[in-house]
Amino acid sequence: MGTKAMVLLAAGLAAGAANAATNTVLQDIDCSLVKSQDLAQAIQKVGKDTGLRLAKDMALRAEVHCMPDGSSKRFVYTIRAAIEKMASDGEIQRWAVVAHTTGYGTTTGSAALLREVRFTLRDVIRQEP
Repeated sequence: MGTKAMVLLAAGLAAGAANAATNTVLQDIDCSLVKSQDLAQAIQKVGKDTGLRLAKDMALRAEVHCMPDGSSKRFVYTIRAAIEKMASDGEIQRWAVVAHTTGYGTTTGSAALLREVRFTLRDVIRQEP
């Protein structure tokens, strides 16, 4: 199993080279097949391809979890993608899910897994309110 890392980073997701927009991206990775930088690049590519522009109080969350499938070389994975909005309940602020989708399956390599991450992110972006 990979080490679990929660990373908050602002990723420039561009609608075009001259029209760069900055979206907040939250990552949660628990998968030895995917590195944080690889996930950030996949998210940035999807943002650029779709022209995603979230409001300042919104974020795109991508979670990737995987584990070996017994003694085979395959990994079972789960990908959760969500668009979240900062909500305030009096003095407490929290992220509230606005749209989400989950993908799952098996894979033997990081390239196939990152391709599935991009598909899952595109699916959640299509739900954008």
